[in-house]
Parts: sequence; C-alpha cells; structure tokens
Amino acid sequence: MNADRLAEAYRWVEYAAFGGALERCRYERLAELAGARRVLVLGEGDGRFAARLLRENGAAQLVVMESSARMIRVAQRRMGESVRVEWRMGDVLAAAWPEGPFDAVVTHFFLDCFAEDEARQVVLRAAERMAPGGLWVVSEFCEPESGFQRWHARAWLGLMYLFFRWTAGLRANRLPDWEGLLHSAGFRCQERRRWRWGLVASEVWRKEDP
Repeated sequence: MNADRLAEAYRWVEYAAFGGALERCRYERLAELAGARRVLVLGEGDGRFAARLLRENGAAQLVVMESSARMIRVAQRRMGESVRVEWRMGDVLAAAWPEGPFDAVVTHFFLDCFAEDEARQVVLRAAERMAPGGLWVVSEFCEPESGFQRWHARAWLGLMYLFFRWTAGLRANRLPDWEGLLHSAGFRCQERRRWRWGLVASEVWRKEDP
C-alpha cells in the first residue's frame, strides 16, 4: 500500500469517516510509553502521533518506518526538524529493518493493511527487535464475534478495504488475526479498550521473557 495520493487529505478523510475516534485511540496509550527510550513506529502516517509522543516523552528516540514519501513530508512539516526521529522510507516487507533493541513498538491502524502471512512477518520481525518486557502499543480495527456489532464492523471494513484498494493500491481484503499473531509471537495483552461498537481497539501488549 502506498498512501501518497491521500497524504495531504488523509486527516480530513479520517475525520469525515470517524470523527475524532481514531485520533483518540492513537493517544490513549501515551502514558504507557512514558518510560520508553527507543521506540519503533511502523506506518506513522501524517505525524500526529509521533509529534505528540515527542512532546510528552522528552527522552524518547523514534525510528519511523513509512512507505509513503508524501506522508513523511507531511509529518515532517507538522513535527519540524528533530534529532530524536530517524525516518526510514520503504515497505516493511522488503526494506531493511533497524537494529534493536527497542523498548516499544507502535502500530496505529497498520496491521490491517496486510494479509495474514504478511502481518505475521511484520509481527515476528518487530518482536525480534524488542527488549524483554517491551511494550507493543496497537490501535486497530476489530471484527466482533456476533450480533449487530459484527455486522456493523463487517460493513465498515468492507467499505474501507474497497476505498484503500482504489486510492492506495491496498492488496489485503480482510482483517488479519492480529491479536492471535501477537499472542503467538510471545506477547500478552495488558490493557484493552474498544470504541464504535467494538470496531476500534486500543491495546497494550507486553513481550514475555523467553
């Protein structure tokens, strides 16, 4: 997926669809990152989260992997120059990853961009670079198990996958089991909160000692 076509307007597209729900979700776990000193951010987008994290954690050093050159430019305009951010442009499935260890990994509405096998690769590569006890902060879409919530989520997810396939060349067409992938990679969920009838989740996972 390459979001170059959406970079300048992405914030307003998001607000039109979800209001401030996704932004609140991104900021929900900032307190858990207060002690992180080296943070890997995958798919930062337009820089809103990274800018807020730098303001609230004055010691954090960020490595940001982002596939869209235009998104990086939008983020850099928002954040200004910072020696505490290292930008790496490229597809995480093909690009060279930075060396660890990282105290935390952050993915906001990122894992949904991949098919199941691709998402597994992303999770395993990130896990290899995390310090024992490191945190994975994730904001993501979910599909509840039954009832109105399930049908509501399926409708929204279908529309979103169609939209991003058309605008950004997204190859995935369904949500991967990202919670199952994190669990299989040795993470355990510490905190969970959901909004929008279970469609949107904010979670914190901790990497267990081997």
